[in-house]
Amino acid sequence: MPPSATPDHCRLIIEPAPLSGNRNMAIDETLLESAATENRCTLRWYQWDQPTISLGYFQKNVSEDADESWKYLARVRRLSGGGAILHHHELTYSFALPGSHPLAKLPPELYVAIHQPIIDVLAAHGLPVQFRGVSFRSESEPFLCFGRGDERDLIYQGQKILGSAQRRRRGAIVQHGSLLLLTSEHAPDFPGLLNLTGQTDRFQETFLKNLTVDFSNAISQALEFPLESQILTDEELAQSESLEKEKYSTDEWTSRKK
Repeated sequence: MPPSATPDHCRLIIEPAPLSGNRNMAIDETLLESAATENRCTLRWYQWDQPTISLGYFQKNVSEDADESWKYLARVRRLSGGGAILHHHELTYSFALPGSHPLAKLPPELYVAIHQPIIDVLAAHGLPVQFRGVSFRSESEPFLCFGRGDERDLIYQGQKILGSAQRRRRGAIVQHGSLLLLTSEHAPDFPGLLNLTGQTDRFQETFLKNLTVDFSNAISQALEFPLESQILTDEELAQSESLEKEKYSTDEWTSRKK
């Protein structure tokens, strides 16, 4: 049984280089498992080494709405639900929280707790965004998540620029989300935040690093959780490598239908 005391700090992992979709999702599941079994909190920032479609946990691998050109893109199935995301020019986070923390019992409030600091930081960078505030659903949901609407999405001028999803396990929870910064040529209907604000020239390594640090500090302050920069433990590294090979890299996992 995991300890009952709330952790006194949160581990911060900033990936030094983009990773494959299989690797990213294997690490996120490993962090959820560590939250569930080791009472460990982790905030992680990462990017993708190629345009990749991540399928929601319950989503079919094919759709009438899917663009024909997408069949050539890398695919991975997420641990969390929701619609597919075409990861390309973005910044992605995951936040794994043990069940001992009060917010783990309040999934809707966790979205707000993470997204409000992101709003504040983007505003400080001259990129004002806001919560959508309302949800909308249709009988036939669009294949891509950014064509769907949830009240906790972040939007700019009515366009969704950040969406997140969650997965629970034995009381622990992992939430991961994508901040769309530039439009992908593979999904031109979804403009990135920098396209919408006319600041596409800001999409540079220094800007992304500054955003990551500012987001991390703001989330730490909002949750009153000191951050400690660390890496995966040896056990987590082994577990993530096993998940990547035996689960996320297999057609059985990616193509299964629920």
